[in-house]
Amino acid sequence: MTLTFPNQLDRVRNNVLAQQDKLERVATIFADAIASGGLVHVYANGHSRLSIEEQVIRMGALTGFHPLMMTAHTTFTNVVGNDGIRTCQSVEKFEGLTPKMLEEFDIAPGEPLVVITATGTTAAAVDMALAWQAKYPDNPLIGIASDTQSRAAATKHSSGKNLHHVVEDAKLGIFLDNGMPMGDVTTEVGPYKVCPLSSIGSLTLIQSLNELTIRVLHERGIEHHVLGNMHLKDTQSNYDAWVLDQRKRYARATYNPELH
Repeated sequence: MTLTFPNQLDRVRNNVLAQQDKLERVATIFADAIASGGLVHVYANGHSRLSIEEQVIRMGALTGFHPLMMTAHTTFTNVVGNDGIRTCQSVEKFEGLTPKMLEEFDIAPGEPLVVITATGTTAAAVDMALAWQAKYPDNPLIGIASDTQSRAAATKHSSGKNLHHVVEDAKLGIFLDNGMPMGDVTTEVGPYKVCPLSSIGSLTLIQSLNELTIRVLHERGIEHHVLGNMHLKDTQSNYDAWVLDQRKRYARATYNPELH
């Protein structure tokens, strides 16, 4: 018996390193927003919620990342029942929900939005990107999805656009490829296709941005809150300071006096 899936990690590494220039540009955008006391807003649907969890609240996480997540778009682990997979997959096809979510927040100038979706074709993700572009045309828009599938697959949104179209049309748009092949699954065993790659690719991009962003802040001499390992020794003081900084930033996101 031969195990082959770990070989896909070479593909992920090479794909991420090939995008280092773009990653550095995105990290600079992140650092600018964070250094100003603001936020990097992050949206995802489906399994891409894993990337937001990794970026927003994790050991080694920076403060300043703000999730824009709807339960119906991200919580389908019940599999069946009221919040089953069929219900949630139906909801992510509706247009008009994510723009309503944007109305709940005050987005300051310069603060970016990151839209994460495996395929780059999900209607809800495209809807969010379009709503952001319409409401905040001067703010950066970053997309993380499969370059291959986003360009090759038929569009599902009524605009006739996939995520890469919206990002490339944006004034300050950067599209990052998660390295996912068409259809996502990478390994064939007889008649079965298993082992999707999109989550691993996206998580690797997220942690690469985490590293590059803190490098930019450190090189500028800007001290920042990074969540320590809560399972080792006493990190309570770090934890409290980290949470307090998040509360200040999140408060400004829900009511920013400068915008009223």
